[in-house]
Amino acid sequence: MLRCSRICQFLLIIILITVLGFSPAATVQAQPTIKFSETEIENRFPDEVIFRVTASSTGADITSAKFAFTIDSLYGSKSYTKDPIDVSPGPIVTLEYVLDTRDLTTPPMMTYLYHWEVVDADGNKVQSEEILFRYDDNRQDWQVLENDEIAVFWHDRSAAFGQTIFDIAEDAVTYQQVLFQTELDFQMRIVISNTQEEFNSWHNIGHDWIGGQTFNNFGITNQIVEGEYYQDTWLNGVIPHEISHIFFNDVVYNPTVLVPVWLNEGVAQYNEFLTHEWEMDLVESAAAEGSLVPLSALEDGFGSYNVDRIYLSYAEAYSAATYLIETYGNEGLSALLNAYKGGEGSEEAFMIALGISIDQFEMDWAESVGAENYLLPTVWAVPTFRPSPTAYILAEQGTPEPGQAPAETPTPPNGERLEKGPTRSSAPIPLMIIALIIVFLVFGGGAAVFLYFILKKETS
Repeated sequence: MLRCSRICQFLLIIILITVLGFSPAATVQAQPTIKFSETEIENRFPDEVIFRVTASSTGADITSAKFAFTIDSLYGSKSYTKDPIDVSPGPIVTLEYVLDTRDLTTPPMMTYLYHWEVVDADGNKVQSEEILFRYDDNRQDWQVLENDEIAVFWHDRSAAFGQTIFDIAEDAVTYQQVLFQTELDFQMRIVISNTQEEFNSWHNIGHDWIGGQTFNNFGITNQIVEGEYYQDTWLNGVIPHEISHIFFNDVVYNPTVLVPVWLNEGVAQYNEFLTHEWEMDLVESAAAEGSLVPLSALEDGFGSYNVDRIYLSYAEAYSAATYLIETYGNEGLSALLNAYKGGEGSEEAFMIALGISIDQFEMDWAESVGAENYLLPTVWAVPTFRPSPTAYILAEQGTPEPGQAPAETPTPPNGERLEKGPTRSSAPIPLMIIALIIVFLVFGGGAAVFLYFILKKETS
């Protein structure tokens, strides 16, 4: 039997491949390819962004295309919008997509993820690489100070102004890492608007009483700092306050759980670099008069646009959060927030973390501020708005207020006291009014009046 050397075997394989027509190189070359040029972006903040790209095919003509994009949220799954693009079929096509943001609230420095998709006449579908785009307010000449944890953006102000904000933010992050017993795995962005008009220019709905807003899903907080009212007052309050909301959301995030608003807002005030004697005095006065607002009535909101009620709601939130932290420590707060993140409701979360019911916690807190014979409510009060975004009533800021600010405000070591006000850009219609409207439309005015008195009797 003849034996073939290795060289002989190799030659036989080459001959067979050649005869049968199998050529690896030819196979690769026969595959059509579709390539994309670098995307050109025209930023027209805050109205629109125009994306342009050229796609070329070495095989069949390109016949259809789509532009896919999504907001680069830190939490939850990403949902892409895929919009078809008109294409004139051919081997080379130029694609353009206009992202209209005129009716959206798009804070400066928010990021999008996007890619292109094309299909050729043979049915081959090709997707470009995914690209991250930051939607900057390019109307301004931004300055930035940053490290791995924070980035501060400001414009048309001195370098010292930006350094002041950066220093406050850096101290706030260091302190809150200990309080929340966690570190953020992303860089938060702090953006300063110089005027109310600038702030409102990128909002779908603008209000003249909002002093700052935090976009937790993007790790962005934006504050209005007008004039020279920032020396050791407004910034020492609003910067740590809004950073607290970002930490809080990161620690408790669970889309199936509703965390009490008073807890979120109370902890945010606790984290401010300001004293809060006025708030404590207000709560103790209300306790002595028997006029405390039950915490259960603040779980989902802070009441109506009554300035006295709003001040008291914020003061109680601060007082209750302070009592919780001083009684149960950072560990107790962390355990409570982790229970919420795990999907527990308030009753279970308080029992798991603190070993008491939320009702007992409220009774203990009320006693600590001097309330005698405090009774828990038996009827849940329907709130008229949730305090998000956090807002402040500041006459010194030139911000209109829905009522008179307190006559006297104590002065903390770092400067003047920070006033707080309503905290949402819109107010939901109370459930009773919705019910009346539905009944009126279906049964007429008589039935609506009848239902009104029935509901009034039930809630009184």
